[in-house]
Amino acid sequence: MRLHDAVQLLARHLHLRPGRIQSVAGRLQDAGLLSKTEGSRRYPDDVTHDEIILLFIAAITETSLGAAATAAETFAVLKDPEGAQFWMAVAELLLFEDVPAGDIAIHLDPPAATISLDGSLVVFGASEPAQGAVSARFVGASTISALRADLSKEH
Repeated sequence: MRLHDAVQLLARHLHLRPGRIQSVAGRLQDAGLLSKTEGSRRYPDDVTHDEIILLFIAAITETSLGAAATAAETFAVLKDPEGAQFWMAVAELLLFEDVPAGDIAIHLDPPAATISLDGSLVVFGASEPAQGAVSARFVGASTISALRADLSKEH
């Protein structure tokens, strides 16, 4: 799958503007987290599964384009109590059919993420959000399931 196609796919499923996701992808490329097209622009390389996962994480965690790469890196390496990293859990959700689709909640301050799977809750990062108003984002299991189905068609 080309980066452009991955951007369109994520934008459609996450209900975000494609231009915003493309800008986030550009910031990830500038930070060296996504590969840049080498050689022919007509036939760019496909993005890897890891790059799609990182772009997904950046899309759901960024609060400004300037901080998109930092946010993606911060959230990707958050760990659950057993030491599993958030990006690996997201990869399992998006790429493996035998893992049930779950809800993802992102808490921006302090950085934390939760995944709800079959009635259990897995927390990555801080277990308690900051006091006061909570800034959070939510990606439902139905969105994860639809995105997984489209990604499996592409690869």
